[in-house]
Amino acid sequence: MKSFARMNLAALTVVGLAGLAMGQSKDLVSPAPAPAPAPAPAPAPQATAPVQVVTTSSAIVSSGIPQRDTLLRLQRPITITFNEIPLEDVMKFLTEVTKADIEPMWADDFNSSGLSKEKPITIKAERMSGLMLLDKIMEKAVSDTTGSVGNTWQISETGTLQCGPRERLNKYRRVEIYSVRDLLLEIPDYTNAPEFDLNSVLQSSGEGGGGGQSPFRERGDQTAANRRSLADRATELQNIITELVEPEQWVDNGGESSSIRFFQSTFIVNAPDYVHRQLNGYPYWANRSVKVARANGRRYVTLGVDTAQAGLSGIENQPITIPGPK
Repeated sequence: MKSFARMNLAALTVVGLAGLAMGQSKDLVSPAPAPAPAPAPAPAPQATAPVQVVTTSSAIVSSGIPQRDTLLRLQRPITITFNEIPLEDVMKFLTEVTKADIEPMWADDFNSSGLSKEKPITIKAERMSGLMLLDKIMEKAVSDTTGSVGNTWQISETGTLQCGPRERLNKYRRVEIYSVRDLLLEIPDYTNAPEFDLNSVLQSSGEGGGGGQSPFRERGDQTAANRRSLADRATELQNIITELVEPEQWVDNGGESSSIRFFQSTFIVNAPDYVHRQLNGYPYWANRSVKVARANGRRYVTLGVDTAQAGLSGIENQPITIPGPK
């Protein structure tokens, strides 16, 4: 680039000298001075556009699950730089690059709470997934119209990715039942192992016994009498959930969007998708990792779940005709 600039500078110098020589020759012929050229207008300042985009070119094969397809498209790596670009243009760029079905919750005449289209966004991403880039955009998109609880995203039942203020996303709620029996189980801590006498066991079984005490002895503070009740353990687990997962959204904490109740070793949760996502994740979560390892001279390849959609190129089933008996 430096050599190219030097060549241009040299070329401009030659052109300038030639023009000067021509001007001097004209002055000898005609003493009238030539009118000074008007200065060229300065170019109008423009907003800095994205400087570089790097994405994968492989097409996403539909899995039959629209939510999964949306997440797969948003796993594409992107390298991009935004400098004071309006949020509306940023979201259009992300939608065009990933081909994902994205629905921003804009502020309009019908919704005072929403994303501002004119909000300037400044972000630099290097080989960042589209989903991670969306998280960064939502952090930068906080304004007076998005409320005090900020922005996030969720997946609808039709596979559309909805993004915007939590207040707008709270309108889309559903009920899920989570079994927590394994989390409420308390394992006794036995201090010593019992000793059994086979003869005494056979004699007691022959006499129709079986009503004796357990030979196991628990630690002093974990006996059946001192053990916490199921309701107390469930309340403790519920408090942990409401303190760590979206604490401002639970009804028990003064919120309006999410409720949780304990019933027969299960939690019944009525909440928007972004709360359920943090409680249990997505069963269709995209995993594009492929790992290769060696052990004892053998090569092992671990493939992600996305390869279930792959096929063998150039190989297909062909019918075989078997000749009948002569």
